[in-house]
Amino acid sequence: MKRLIFFLMALLGFGAVSCDSVDFEVAAEYGCPHVNFSLKARVVDQAGTPIQGIEVRLKGDHRFDNKTGFSDYMGNIDAYGSVWPGSQYEVVFVDDDGEANGGQFESIELDITDKVRQTEKGDDRWYEGSYIAELGDVTMTLVADEGNEESAENETGE
Repeated sequence: MKRLIFFLMALLGFGAVSCDSVDFEVAAEYGCPHVNFSLKARVVDQAGTPIQGIEVRLKGDHRFDNKTGFSDYMGNIDAYGSVWPGSQYEVVFVDDDGEANGGQFESIELDITDKVRQTEKGDDRWYEGSYIAELGDVTMTLVADEGNEESAENETGE
């Protein structure tokens, strides 16, 4: 019976390792590669009016931590979180609340590579550093209402 237990333990990867043979600085690390990323922007419509409730997401539909990726009543977004390395270079602004807050706005996809700057180096392990992007005003346009387009065409005679 003892031999069976030892065989099963060996088969499952259990073994005797002394503490002297393990470098705890390089021992197994648990986690995923990540960067800390902060994004600041102000979301406005074509008239320059702030839009509340617009969400900013990262490449691959990743969302920011703690629901910080939404514009406030002044249109300001101050999003932050721990994200996959590389995902901080492409963002999408999405109007998830529909007609609320001034109407349905079209989503915008932006490559912000030239706006992202590194603020802290990584630790040569899972943590690859901190980054920030300050976009300024991001202008969103209303989704064209087909009914309004037809009536506008009829008024102009086209």
